Amino acid sequence: MKLSRNLRIGITTVVTLLVWGHILWDHFHGGIPTHYLLHDKDMPGIPNWWGGIALPIFTWFLLYPVHKRIETPHNKESLKTSVWRFFGGFLFAVTISICFVHGIEVTDYIMGLIFILAFIFPLYKSEYLLGWVLGASYTFGAIIPILFGSILALLFFIFYKGTRAIVKVFKLKKTV
Repeated sequence: MKLSRNLRIGITTVVTLLVWGHILWDHFHGGIPTHYLLHDKDMPGIPNWWGGIALPIFTWFLLYPVHKRIETPHNKESLKTSVWRFFGGFLFAVTISICFVHGIEVTDYIMGLIFILAFIFPLYKSEYLLGWVLGASYTFGAIIPILFGSILALLFFIFYKGTRAIVKVFKLKKTV
């Protein structure tokens, strides 16, 4: 199965409807919440309605590299692999969100695990990032997970590619 344009439009439409449904629910049940950077009320606040604009655009933007990667002729990855990666990122974000909401003090350990896994798995790929953002957006709004997740994806890219480059250098020295 391929990630066709119609499927990408459908996924983006579902995300749009879900985020705007959540915003409308919040509006009619006490108001749209505002999230603060670093969970500090002295920092600038970001209302959830910004997610109604940013999340559909971000979803469409992240689905495109997945589409291009799957459609390449000599590709070893499948849509199934990308879906599993999405659910992996989604599961980690939901776990962190649940722990944060209930005051369970294991989020540092979960983040540490993610940093360790970034050396082994390509956690920088867009499907992981999309899963992360969609999984965390209910609890933290959309903008903060987009910003935080994008920074993490950059770090994970450096970890993953850097590790492989260092290993490659040592293998070359060994064979020479």
